[in-house]
Amino acid sequence: MSMKVTVRFRNSSGSHILSGILVEGGEEAPASFGVAIADAGAHVLLGGIRSYHVKLDETLDADGVALVRGRVGKRVTIRFEGVRGTYRARLEAVGGQAFAEPEPEPTSFAAPEHDAEAEAAEAEAAGSLHLTSTIYGAKPLYLLKRGALAATPIGPAPTGMDALETMVTAARWVSSRRTSSFERLFPASAFHPDQPARDDRLSVAQAGALLEQLASILEAAAPGAREAPEAALDAAQLRSACVTVLAHVIATANKDPDFRGPADRAAAMIFGLIDAEQGEGSRPEIRAHAVQLLSQRGPALTDAQRERVRELLTGLRRQAPPYDELTEGPWRFALNSGYEFHKGGIEVLKKRYDFTEIEAPEDTPKPPGVFAEGYVALEAPFTGPEGQKIQIFARATSPRYENAEMEHTFFTGVAINRHANLGSADMKAALVDVRQRGYKLMLNAQCAGLTTRFAISRMFPDADIYSSWDSTYFRTGADGELSASEGIDCFVAILKGMSEGEDFAAIDARIKDAQWYHSQSRNKEFVQFIGPAHPLVSRRYEDVNSDGKADYYDGFLDLRLVEIAEDLHRSATPHDPGVAPSQISGAAAKGLGWAAGSLNRVTQYSELWDELPGQTELFYAFRSGGFYSHRVPPQDVRVGKGPAVELGLLPAVCRYLSEGENGAGIAVEVMSHSWLSHSAQELKRLLTAADAYWRAIDLGYLGESAPLDAPAGRRGGLLLTLAGLLEFPADQNMIDALWGMALEMLNLPKISRSLVRRCINEEDHDDGNYYGSRRGIRELMGAEGEPGKLEKADPVAYAALTSDDASVGRAKPIDLGGGEAPAEG
Repeated sequence: MSMKVTVRFRNSSGSHILSGILVEGGEEAPASFGVAIADAGAHVLLGGIRSYHVKLDETLDADGVALVRGRVGKRVTIRFEGVRGTYRARLEAVGGQAFAEPEPEPTSFAAPEHDAEAEAAEAEAAGSLHLTSTIYGAKPLYLLKRGALAATPIGPAPTGMDALETMVTAARWVSSRRTSSFERLFPASAFHPDQPARDDRLSVAQAGALLEQLASILEAAAPGAREAPEAALDAAQLRSACVTVLAHVIATANKDPDFRGPADRAAAMIFGLIDAEQGEGSRPEIRAHAVQLLSQRGPALTDAQRERVRELLTGLRRQAPPYDELTEGPWRFALNSGYEFHKGGIEVLKKRYDFTEIEAPEDTPKPPGVFAEGYVALEAPFTGPEGQKIQIFARATSPRYENAEMEHTFFTGVAINRHANLGSADMKAALVDVRQRGYKLMLNAQCAGLTTRFAISRMFPDADIYSSWDSTYFRTGADGELSASEGIDCFVAILKGMSEGEDFAAIDARIKDAQWYHSQSRNKEFVQFIGPAHPLVSRRYEDVNSDGKADYYDGFLDLRLVEIAEDLHRSATPHDPGVAPSQISGAAAKGLGWAAGSLNRVTQYSELWDELPGQTELFYAFRSGGFYSHRVPPQDVRVGKGPAVELGLLPAVCRYLSEGENGAGIAVEVMSHSWLSHSAQELKRLLTAADAYWRAIDLGYLGESAPLDAPAGRRGGLLLTLAGLLEFPADQNMIDALWGMALEMLNLPKISRSLVRRCINEEDHDDGNYYGSRRGIRELMGAEGEPGKLEKADPVAYAALTSDDASVGRAKPIDLGGGEAPAEG
């Protein structure tokens, strides 16, 4: 390795730049430095997220030696020739004859002892690869020469319950990747400019040894093999980790046809685990996750394997309402509407669908709320398959009380019909602890309900849920009352399907007939209400194990989850959560889900994102991708033209994938740093939105047309997006504090939130631009020689936003409180 570098040292007399040659980088740097410690010249060892051994060019005089010695243990910066960006580091040690001290005469000339055992170990380790060597602080994971995995370079490769730590490390290593598999063990990184591209890979022969190891481990960890609860959990965790590694073997066949044999064997092993993961000691969630992983690997499977996966996927979900549990009538459904939809909705049911008003039975539960009125009970003109009466109990309500009927066995289902208020209503509803009792079918008729489906499915995991895809339309009459409702039309279609005993697929067809026109309708997969028969979409928004990663994209199903609460006041202060990123659950993970959902709303309700490829803004491209850290950084992230920053130190990262689903031109995984997992969900929304925005610009998806084609316009657009996110929805008591935290973390000057939010006006709302518009950018930043509101109110802040400093508006690397972080370029 030979690359020219410059190292900047600072002391009381100023800044001093010394040139040099990079001798070694990464894990090998300390050893390289140790070998050269007595060589001619001046050598320095730089540490931090990554280590560097540098030999300085200059012949240092006494002052130079004192300068460099005086910075040991302190911060320096290093720049690599031909690479943008300056990286912070810590001067760990100095060596070489330039720093040599007079040495005492030796008192012994005895030769060092011959360590035959060490030499044998070194020989054994030759050919092993340290897979996590490029990840600062990560647990060691070695691929031994024969192909098995181990925690040390000389093994032994564990083949039983002792493999737990090694396999969990391997599963987390696999889960950090998205587009590369075993055909490239070390993806190229834009953030290690000293590190040449590596073509190390797992060979077909090595894959055989790895599969033998995994087979032995799965046999030792089989369901029911361990009786003690803790040992049973260890075994389940081990099975889950092995499935993740096996799926990675299958994926390699997409890139390397020679992997067909290992891929078929790995698939057979996963199918075997699926068959075995039943009965005593089994974990249904592992079985379901194994099926989902196989479904992701479809292109790498044979036709027969794909057909079996289709059958297994069908078995994961209820195919129809449980009619055998609903033989006794009547079937009662609550219709809980916003106040402006309540009366009109009743009239639509009566006049359009011939429902008749009836007396509510005496045992009807009392609606919640101090000022709640009783139900208006209606009966359908049709009955269930066995003559069961079908009744609707309508009431006006607020989000706080809208889910109350879910805990009453009196009701068969609940329909919610109201405004979404860009997600704020669902957030309020989710704060109320309601536990489902008995079978429930649930319909959410609102705008863009899929953005919060993950929260509803977590609240009611056993319910059959229908979530709105696009805005749910309605019309009002001259009196201002609701006169027509797409939500009610589709709700009645569902009830008619149930009255005929239909499965969910047939009910979906009825919904398609009842729904109004939507621009997405040209896509054959589109149906306005996504129900249990539509796994292609719904699986992306459900997070059953609550780890902040949509189940379909959850590479490793970590069974040792730890609930982490949000701490609003310390949101901007990173701290170690004490667990691996894949273990984070609770409010922390839920907040990340809200952040991903919010980004789907942003792209739908702001013209600033219209340049995204295809119809991305209409097809829910953003989904929660879980947490990462500097020890388990996200891999396979496309960077584009932005400043070079270590991904593992960014507060949030959005991984853009080139192929979306159902008309979306792209797919985007929204991720957050685990050391900020405790941050308030509002701050998570701001930080993830900022990364999504800049990464879309850096990749060329956004920014081709004015005013987003210039730095000032781009920064103005970011400010409008952030201000919009704090309007819909946010904790009103902490908005300004959250705004200030975000500006600081995003390297933005202090700017009045009120000034920015006033640039999203009624005209924007009428045009559906709740999160910013081109008109709003011009009002904020000025246009055609006319100053904008910001320049008039705060010239200093305006000057900062229009500066040539590429780091303005970009997230700062988080401070880990110990190691030094690379600087932005």
